[in-house]
Amino acid sequence: MMNETGEREMHDATCANCGNATQVPFKPSGERPVYCRDCFQQVRGNRGGGPGGQREMHDATCASCGQATQVPFKPSGERPVYCRDCYASRR
Repeated sequence: MMNETGEREMHDATCANCGNATQVPFKPSGERPVYCRDCFQQVRGNRGGGPGGQREMHDATCASCGQATQVPFKPSGERPVYCRDCYASRR
């Protein structure tokens, strides 16, 4: 949300990791942890799942061209999965 001067409205919060006061561009609801800039980068960097930050890849078949591909999520079968090329052409 923008304020009268066109700047992003900031809200006070306490980092869930280090406990330092910080400001964030959204109003914390208390349902999810809020992190300061430094801790957010650490948490965000750990989102790979596997060793060394590598994502676990899952085999799939492209719904458009039928080629075998790998995706960084486990396909449920409820929604189509596309290879990199077909996904890019759909955007």
